[in-house]
Amino acid sequence: MASRKEKLQKLIEKYQLFKVQGRLDLSSEETMRTWINELLAIFDWDVQDTSQILQEKVLSREERERLAVIGSTSTRPDYTFKRGKEKFTFLDAKGTYINLETDAEAAFQIKSYGWSILAPCAFITNFEEFVIYDCTYLPKQEQLANFGRIYLKISEYLENFEALEAHLLKSNVLKGQLSQLYSDTLRGEREIQKVTPDLLFAQQLSVFRLSLARNILTSNQNLNSNSELLAYITQVVINRIIFIRICEARKIEREGLLKDFQNTGFWDSFKESSYNDFYEHYDGPLFERINIINEIVIPNDVFNELIELLYYPSPYRFDVIPTKLLSDIYEIFLSKKLVIDGSTVLEKLKLEYIKTNGAVSTPKYLVQDLLKRTISKNNILTDGLTSVFQTRVLDFACGSGIFLVELFDYLQNIIIEYYTTNPNDSFSDLFYTNEHSITLTIEGKRKLISDCIFAVDIDPEAVEVARMSLSLKVIDSIEFCESYQELGVFGTQILSNVGNNVKCGNTLVSCDITVRFPDINQNEAQLLKTNPFDWKAETGFAEIFNEKNGFDYIIGNPPYVEVKNYNEEYPFMFKYIKSVFHTTKNGKVDLSVAFIERGIELLNETGKLGLIVQKRFFKTEYGKKLREFITSNQLLYQVIDFEDTKLFKGRITYISSLILSKTNPEKISFIKISEKAEELSARLYQLPTIETDGSVYTQIPSNAFDSNPWNFDDAILLGIKTSLLNRYGNFGAYAKVRVGVQALWDKAYHLHVKSFNSDGTMLCDSHLINDFIIEIDACRPLLVNERFYSYCNDTTDTYVIFPYDIIECKKSRILFDDFCVRFPLAGQYLIEHKAVIKENVDTYEGNRWHLFTRENNHQRIEPKVLIPMTANDTFASVTQNPLNYCDNANMFFIDIPNKSERNLYAIASIINSTLFSVLARSIANPQQNGYFKFNKQFIEPIPFPKNFFENTPALVEAIAAIGVNISQRQNQYKNASPRQKNIHRNTLTNLWNNLDEKVYELYQLTDAEKEFFRGRGRNINRIQILD
Repeated sequence: MASRKEKLQKLIEKYQLFKVQGRLDLSSEETMRTWINELLAIFDWDVQDTSQILQEKVLSREERERLAVIGSTSTRPDYTFKRGKEKFTFLDAKGTYINLETDAEAAFQIKSYGWSILAPCAFITNFEEFVIYDCTYLPKQEQLANFGRIYLKISEYLENFEALEAHLLKSNVLKGQLSQLYSDTLRGEREIQKVTPDLLFAQQLSVFRLSLARNILTSNQNLNSNSELLAYITQVVINRIIFIRICEARKIEREGLLKDFQNTGFWDSFKESSYNDFYEHYDGPLFERINIINEIVIPNDVFNELIELLYYPSPYRFDVIPTKLLSDIYEIFLSKKLVIDGSTVLEKLKLEYIKTNGAVSTPKYLVQDLLKRTISKNNILTDGLTSVFQTRVLDFACGSGIFLVELFDYLQNIIIEYYTTNPNDSFSDLFYTNEHSITLTIEGKRKLISDCIFAVDIDPEAVEVARMSLSLKVIDSIEFCESYQELGVFGTQILSNVGNNVKCGNTLVSCDITVRFPDINQNEAQLLKTNPFDWKAETGFAEIFNEKNGFDYIIGNPPYVEVKNYNEEYPFMFKYIKSVFHTTKNGKVDLSVAFIERGIELLNETGKLGLIVQKRFFKTEYGKKLREFITSNQLLYQVIDFEDTKLFKGRITYISSLILSKTNPEKISFIKISEKAEELSARLYQLPTIETDGSVYTQIPSNAFDSNPWNFDDAILLGIKTSLLNRYGNFGAYAKVRVGVQALWDKAYHLHVKSFNSDGTMLCDSHLINDFIIEIDACRPLLVNERFYSYCNDTTDTYVIFPYDIIECKKSRILFDDFCVRFPLAGQYLIEHKAVIKENVDTYEGNRWHLFTRENNHQRIEPKVLIPMTANDTFASVTQNPLNYCDNANMFFIDIPNKSERNLYAIASIINSTLFSVLARSIANPQQNGYFKFNKQFIEPIPFPKNFFENTPALVEAIAAIGVNISQRQNQYKNASPRQKNIHRNTLTNLWNNLDEKVYELYQLTDAEKEFFRGRGRNINRIQILD
């Protein structure tokens, strides 16, 4: 830092000397740039390297004035800070004739540019002043120049050097430090809209789309009630308008062309140009001549609100908005569908977004990272550019094309980088070269898309947007705008065939649904909605399957919607998925499970599948069949586990990058990434691929995994656990984890007992009413997960209304009339609240309305080992009271064959041991704040020496005895003075250590294995939890 500060001081002194000597042209922006270049160099930026800094051509004042005359505001900032094609922020150079302290227009301009690319901040300087603007809020023209900024004069640079370095130092910018600096700014300011352009533009487009659709419906009665057709027409119109506006901003079309259409009657003018000029220039699916669109009538004034959004003083800068951001906008916007309802049109969330209340796009850095790890550069360059253009990549749930645009950039970079060092006349017509760089021509981009990029989506609107996204990549060459003629930008039908590889169809449902479930043939509405897709037909991708027997790579972020959600709206699709996909047989699976199975089926024999997945299936019961499918076919290749749960905007997610390979990898490469979202882009950029440097990854033998829950974190622990399982089998072979009772409605049936009365009643509160009397025998004690610890007492002040008799371990339902006779107070309570109960939950009818709709383990009135489902470590206790029941929501019990007191305490002691804790936490489902879910599927697969437990009574007796002793000592500890606690603490420490040693003996661990478990320890101290 000191060296940089000294350099800055010398630069300031040099500037001031030049100024005093009259050697500066202070009105010249070009003069200012020479000083700014030196300033940036101090902070490690090479302004001559266009991969770091892109400089705009300097415009004279006269040129700027001429742009103003025609209403153009497309003067991009002078400096773009970047890494490759990724833009981080902007700096605008101004002459000293502009007063940066008060110029609100200059402030609005730079803020709009920064905001439009999601930059946290952006800069303006004339070297004598340096201004840093917060770009995390919506820029408005009326905002004063001093709002949301740091303003420094040249005399203040040195005393504020730390601030300058934090914002300008290249490593800080590339590591995402600007995002951290501006993650929570301006939240206290009133009237400030802290919103990103993707969310805002999606909202505004949604409003316009609804208005446009309603006007189309009103003006075109022939559309009848075809919601899909109306949505399609509406989407095509919007896509074309947005596309042309971007072409204006990219200097392909004349600036203000759409505004000119406004002056001459927008719809007729635009429609005519689409049918003629735009079709001739662009062609492709985007400007296909569609008769019905050419025939519809739309009032011109409908378009005014959209045109306002697209031009100054709107803050959207379409000359810099990345195609990925536009795809994000559409991804959010397309989470709703248009539905004709009588004479109007409504907007409704699509089925797959109801639970999450809308879509959220996949962060760009996650997509980029997945691509480079799935599609190895070396693998696709085995035969140079020939093999690259022979690579076939599929996104099988493409949505608006987020993965497609990043795939295009990734492959384009590989192609250009290779051609730069290996020029080849056979491919020369695909490239344009100038003195600074090489890029693909329009023909080269078209070839890349048509040869390499393929996609499918069930949503016809999403397919149209994905095609537009790829079309935008073809024309996205604004840094070469002076060479558009040579690139072929001004040619004819430049988008010909672009997007034809993006198909509309159901990835999961093939055309054989009509044979498997012939009833769908009589239900045209369901057949059209289900949208079966035949992968190997001519209308699908027959050529790829004939040529390569499948795709080389499949990438994406498949939907996580539970399959059961489709049962009502897509009943045939639901039945098809459950019958065809082996991996969907386990309970409440989500669609991503079926997508993974389908993906493997669509790959050729050496193909790879790279996905962003919810890692819940690594450990949950519903993922068991998928884990079995993956491991039995030896597909696991690479897993990147992300610890941060806030990578997706506004969502809590538990995700990993998962790469499967059909080459049957012998080893799995794993790495856990702990960085937060703001730092993750830089971390992933620096993380080498396996092919480049595999040493940074944990290498695990692929045969270490099976259908049991997966844990990749710890290769040593995995080896020990695998060895123990091979020697002993698992806990589920001896004991079963069972759930507690599930009342009809907890708010009515769960009671908090305040006191017991001598007449067999008790005073209670429920969520519905306080201070009422009810019969004790109408209820059962309910053990809940509150303040639970090892060997805790089994007393409870929670009871549950229990309309059942248990006679000789058999359950007998008490019908309501009988219940009221036997327990009149309880019956009266239920009658008083019957209406609200039936409003909130489904019930039986008649004399059974009050019974539980799920009856779990009611007959198990026996001593139990208790375990909480959600806890920060493994805890177990024992209840000897046979009437005690567990709460279904968060308290389980262990059912063992011989329920002697010795065995109960021995099992509880094993669960409370360090060994069991380490093993269980390794596969348990992690939650927030250090908690885990210890469900059945995480407890039963733990190694357990069943034979030794059953055949070494003396050792089991010793383990149980220690557990009983700890239980007694804990009660003494909790009722002791501080001095006494110190003594009890030492005693308890020794007892816990003895218990761990006895459990190690039961498992017959080696000394090395014992040391391993001692080193890992428990998550929670078993004595400190008592305080």
